Amino acid sequence: MENKASGAERILHHGRSSLRPRFIQPVVIKEGNLFLLCTDAGDILPQSDQGLYFHDMRYLSEQAMRLNGVPLVSLLANASEGWRAVFELTNPDIEADDGSLLLRKETLGIRREKRLGDTYTEVLQVRNYAAEPAKLTLWFGYGADFADMFHVRGAAPGKRGTLQPPRWSGSTLTFQYDGADGHQRRTKIRFSQKPDQHDQQGASFHLVLKPQARWELTVTVELTDTRGGALESRPGAAQGAGVETLRRVHQGEESTGMRVDTDNALFNAVLRRSFLDLRMLAMQQKQQAFFAAGVPWYVALFGRDSLVTAIQMAPFEPEMAGHTLRVLAAHQGTKVDDWRDEQPGKVLHELRVGEMANLDEIPQTPYYGSVDSTPLFLVLLGIASTWSGSLDLFHELKDAVHGALTWIEEYGDSDGDGFIDYKTRSSKGLRNQGWKDSGNAIVLEDGQLAEPPIALPEVQGAVYLAWTSLADLFERDGDDGTARRLRERAQRLYEAFNRDFWLPDERYYALCRQADGRMSRSIASNPAHALWTGIIAPEHAGDVVQRVLKPDMFSGWGIRTLSANHPAYNPIDYQVGSVWPHDTAFIVAGMQRYGYLQEAARVFSGVLEAATRFEHFRLPETFAGYDTDYSSVPVKYPVACNPQAWAAGALPFMLQTMLGLRPDAFNRRLRIDHPFLPERLGWVHVRDLCVGAAAVDLRYERAGAGTVVAVERTRGDLEVVVTR
Repeated sequence: MENKASGAERILHHGRSSLRPRFIQPVVIKEGNLFLLCTDAGDILPQSDQGLYFHDMRYLSEQAMRLNGVPLVSLLANASEGWRAVFELTNPDIEADDGSLLLRKETLGIRREKRLGDTYTEVLQVRNYAAEPAKLTLWFGYGADFADMFHVRGAAPGKRGTLQPPRWSGSTLTFQYDGADGHQRRTKIRFSQKPDQHDQQGASFHLVLKPQARWELTVTVELTDTRGGALESRPGAAQGAGVETLRRVHQGEESTGMRVDTDNALFNAVLRRSFLDLRMLAMQQKQQAFFAAGVPWYVALFGRDSLVTAIQMAPFEPEMAGHTLRVLAAHQGTKVDDWRDEQPGKVLHELRVGEMANLDEIPQTPYYGSVDSTPLFLVLLGIASTWSGSLDLFHELKDAVHGALTWIEEYGDSDGDGFIDYKTRSSKGLRNQGWKDSGNAIVLEDGQLAEPPIALPEVQGAVYLAWTSLADLFERDGDDGTARRLRERAQRLYEAFNRDFWLPDERYYALCRQADGRMSRSIASNPAHALWTGIIAPEHAGDVVQRVLKPDMFSGWGIRTLSANHPAYNPIDYQVGSVWPHDTAFIVAGMQRYGYLQEAARVFSGVLEAATRFEHFRLPETFAGYDTDYSSVPVKYPVACNPQAWAAGALPFMLQTMLGLRPDAFNRRLRIDHPFLPERLGWVHVRDLCVGAAAVDLRYERAGAGTVVAVERTRGDLEVVVTR
């Protein structure tokens, strides 16, 4: 039996970042579908993962700045805004050829500012703080390998086209790659001043700076893909409603959804970081906007990740739900294709657009190996509709809805046992296809891998929630027959799940049902994750909540993916012991749903505390499962995406959970169920919460052991009902 993920799986899929044994976190900036990874001095190291990327291809693989042939000293690297980075540098001692001191250290102030937008722009300022003139040579070197993202991550390069020699024209250096896929890709580097010298590797400027004098240079890098098909030929070139939403988000304009303020400045800073990261991760493709999964490896459309993030952000950025659903509907499966694990009506897992994808050397064109993207598509539609109070999106996507429901019914249960399951049919497919999609994530109690087809508890929950949500929409649309059938299916699944997955001896639910019908008795986060869907029987909810709060599951920073007592537990492995903020956030939502408010607040506070210990208050994709007694700060997972979309959405999602927001816009009503502020929040002010055509401002205040809610102002016809 296989004991770990294969090399191909680690290269090609979301379950592993790279084959590289060690990854040094670079400085990261991103805007739209353009992103940059560089050193803390602003350079791009050759033969590394760093670079300037567009459409899953690396358009710059080297960038260096040298002063009289030597590297500069980094004093500051700040990329907190997401779309730009500022570097403060100075010089080391610069010696002449005879060993004499030519320039004393720390006499120059050098500022590099890198910005991403329609172009990659770098503004350089050099100032001489010495009392005497400084004579120096600045050299700027560049390289462009136009490597596919998958090759950067460790895959063999596949078929390659022709990399043309670099060429100069005036003050512009051009790199060009004539791809094997028929795409012609160019990187044009334009200097605002004419270099004193240049060659195929870069340009030099000879300077004499008087005391306190300043010299400036602007370098503009333009990228083009001249056969992008339906894709944009250059960054920022798309048009359409989705792109207008994206532009508003990126420019930091006021959200069309709710805004929040609290009495805790630290929490406000963490929340602001979440929104900044989500703005950074919003991107465009084929005239549609969505949240990319994460930087650096997953700046792409991912079904599950984009859907989950849109669910998390539903009251904050409501327009993103519709855009996400539309772009996924446009790629919905139409046929049976084992290479891509495609089936009619199935929602994609991952879409790539680089050279290897265009040549069909990888299955992500798109790849459909996700068991939960399809039900989550329906769940998001249901959530968006309850906030909007409109069936317009339901009508617009009616064909996609029927396709998704048909896939669940006809393809989702491959072995006929009544549960939705997965098993890859692709030679390069994912072994595991739930959100824990690494090859070693789903294990039996003895540590052996579960054998596909595998049915997971949170997937059954997603299907249950999808059916119940869509039943309401069909009923409102006058289709009582379809509504009745969906509710009947949901009830049968609910009963079968609580009968077969419940483990009486453990007082917990099974991690999975594997091929032979055996239930894994492993204690993992998956059943608790399912709480938010409502599939957990109320008589068992308390046991589930208390089980994940035991020390082997709750680290103090969050809920571990796998019990620390399990034979396969590894706190620094991807999904067998690490903590995932989004996973914990859904568990908190489930605790609140079933009325376990103190427990939800305890976990919420742990995740918040973890966020305050990370750089920029940024929650990464995942972090190590060590507990709070082991270290005073959370231990980093070595190759986590940072930022990552559903990690950035975790705290906003937990906040709306603790506020108890339950929209019912069809009936012009907002229910606030079991509101409960954790101890670190004395009050929360909510403004411009939109429910249908109405909006409301709310104020929450902690009062003793409870929380009171005041309706400050409403605009439009809206009833607010608070239940405790």
